[in-house]
Amino acid sequence: MEINVHYLLPCFVCCFYILSATTSIYCSILNGSDIIDDLIIGYDSRVRPANGGPAVAVAIGMFVESIGGIVEASMDYSLTMFFRQKWKDSRLAYPAPDDEMITLKGNDMDKLWQPDTFFLYEKSAKLHHVTVTNKLMQIFPDGRVWLSTRVSVTLSCNMQLADFPMDSQQCTMNIMSYAYTTKDLKLTIKKADINIEKNLSIPRFELLNYTSSLTIEEYAVGPFSNAQVHFYFRRQMQAFFLTVYIPTVLLVSIAWLSFWIDAKAAPARVALGITTVLTVTTMTAGIQETLPVVTYAKAIDVWLATCLIFVFTSLLEYGFANYLLVLENRAKAKRKKFDDVEAAHPASNGVGKGFRQLPPDDHNTTGPVSPIKTQILTAGKLDAYARVGYPLGFAIFNIVYWVYYISHHGNKN
Repeated sequence: MEINVHYLLPCFVCCFYILSATTSIYCSILNGSDIIDDLIIGYDSRVRPANGGPAVAVAIGMFVESIGGIVEASMDYSLTMFFRQKWKDSRLAYPAPDDEMITLKGNDMDKLWQPDTFFLYEKSAKLHHVTVTNKLMQIFPDGRVWLSTRVSVTLSCNMQLADFPMDSQQCTMNIMSYAYTTKDLKLTIKKADINIEKNLSIPRFELLNYTSSLTIEEYAVGPFSNAQVHFYFRRQMQAFFLTVYIPTVLLVSIAWLSFWIDAKAAPARVALGITTVLTVTTMTAGIQETLPVVTYAKAIDVWLATCLIFVFTSLLEYGFANYLLVLENRAKAKRKKFDDVEAAHPASNGVGKGFRQLPPDDHNTTGPVSPIKTQILTAGKLDAYARVGYPLGFAIFNIVYWVYYISHHGNKN
């Protein structure tokens, strides 16, 4: 039996068109609203992808929208970000061009498996719901899944404040799986998948750099992947210059001016000394309220303590100068008394030359006494020495302080 080729060719063409139309209709169904129902038929969200096989690789990424205040008192920092996770679930593969994808939002994605990632050392967190739940899932034809969630978190940051306020801080974000060990789930992270808002502004800090790393944390139930993002912050010192350093320098200078006031002007010098001491003490207490209690001295503690010592020294100096002034007055009174006695009782009364006879009183006995010695250190001389030594000592302290902490700060950076 001979087959006519002229009859077969139209049959092949018809079959081709029928197959193309069927594929087109099937694809249109997949692209329709029924695609979600088709994918979840027989799908169990309790079971991870490739259950019993190799561990699921979940790639971590994020876009940091803002970083809030870095609080030293509670040692934490806050940020708002688009938290992104990528993995592959072959159960969700469907026939379609590679550039097509299914987009789910809100609660539509709850029927699908998702990684149980959480933030280690998290103090508080929230998922944004205005105006809708800020959560998005995209499914690609080959089974790749992309999940994006907009969250705000407050994370712990163990700060080292020895150089405060010239310090730099490293705050680390730790992301782990809560239930899956490395046998079932492995996290991956790359710096290229981490993006920061270009016009990011952080109160009192600036973001110098950020890096990523991956570690394995051992727990009682097994090893867990830990994806880390390290943020490096540097404190901006302009505010502290205006509110701490310059005012305290002025207070120390005001205390230095007391040495130019006559020691006899007790009200002026005492009021000036007490005022400067109380002002520095109040400033120190106000700053300490905003900082955590640590077992070491901070740079600002050293500065304020030294300034307090300087202004308190000016008050002590006046106390000593006033004592010297009292001695001077006593010596003048004795000298005047001696001159009066000598005028009333000449040296021919039997007392040897160069000695004077004083009448008996509560402090002296009758007999010859030596002439009054000249007082070496007086209140005027003490003030004169303080006018030079006080600013010189404060200048030396400033040189040592700023050279040490600035060089130490530079070495850490």
